[in-house]
Amino acid sequence: MNMGLDFDDTITVNPRFFSKFTNDLSKHGNKIYIISSCDKISEPFFEEMFENKTRRLKEWHILYEALELVKEPVPENKALLCKKLNISVMIDNDRENLTAIKGLDKAILCLQVI
Repeated sequence: MNMGLDFDDTITVNPRFFSKFTNDLSKHGNKIYIISSCDKISEPFFEEMFENKTRRLKEWHILYEALELVKEPVPENKALLCKKLNISVMIDNDRENLTAIKGLDKAILCLQVI
């Protein structure tokens, strides 16, 4: 199974939980994709944001296949990326993102972190 996880306000809310969660899923052959937005970031800071998130994921021992940063329009681009990566389950805090994902592919199970 391919799973998508949002970074900001999802993993960051409880990195300890997501460390255990991703480690357990990975042991059973599942692939985890971190799908995060960089919507208000200018191009010169894109690489810095990517490196910062990569560093934090490593510090928290989050296992994942790839970190993907999507630009505006975020909901539509997250949905397209989920489709491209064949995501089965997406966990995100943003209802608008999940609505866009469901609108593109009803087979993707969308879970909202509150």
